[in-house]
Amino acid sequence: MCQSELCLLVDVGNTAIKWRLDDETNSAIIKEFNITQLPKADKIFVSCVGDCHILDGLNNTHVVKTERTFKSLECGYQTPSTLGADRWLAMLASIEHYPKQNLLIIDTGSALTFDLVLANGKHQGGLIMPGLSVLRRSFAQFSNSAQQLSLGLTANNTQEGWLIGTSQMLMSVINTQIEQHLDNDGDLIVVLTGGDAKVVALKLHYQVELHQNLVLEGLSSYAQTYKALHSALV
Repeated sequence: MCQSELCLLVDVGNTAIKWRLDDETNSAIIKEFNITQLPKADKIFVSCVGDCHILDGLNNTHVVKTERTFKSLECGYQTPSTLGADRWLAMLASIEHYPKQNLLIIDTGSALTFDLVLANGKHQGGLIMPGLSVLRRSFAQFSNSAQQLSLGLTANNTQEGWLIGTSQMLMSVINTQIEQHLDNDGDLIVVLTGGDAKVVALKLHYQVELHQNLVLEGLSSYAQTYKALHSALV
């Protein structure tokens, strides 16, 4: 990726951190992470939407910010810098996986996000909602950290009622968003990523393309272009 240099890719989320060196990907819960877990590298490219201070002390670090245009992607936000770099990088990677296609990119992490990118690379905007873990902690008296999705119709106890209710909320909104975008945009590829992507994919009514490390893939693409541009300027 970075030719003679070792380049480390780091994705700092709200709950977990992932990193990749060459083809090896690792992850850790933010609360359990220590900077010494990261391998040595010549250059570090970072996407950070969580606590960036956990990387304090690292050298040769480039924190990626959302840009108005990059390669074939054009950000649809009025102020691009307010769009999380993770969403932007996920769109960048999705375009490279599925060029010249209408794309709906869904990230099922701590936040549930939707981004629509048309076949010409123009981002149309998106939505942000609470993810499953946030939903399940939203009322202290019902708080639950379970990750399974239970899609029954009724429950006869409070705990199960909360698990089914939050599951139904999450899946209903995802299915509805996909349905609405299919109605509006016709031919559409749905790309699913994020910590809950696998379990969500099993329950969806629609076919999706599952990519567990889409942000890291976007970072890889960004790093290649960044290095090429800066090498040409030297």
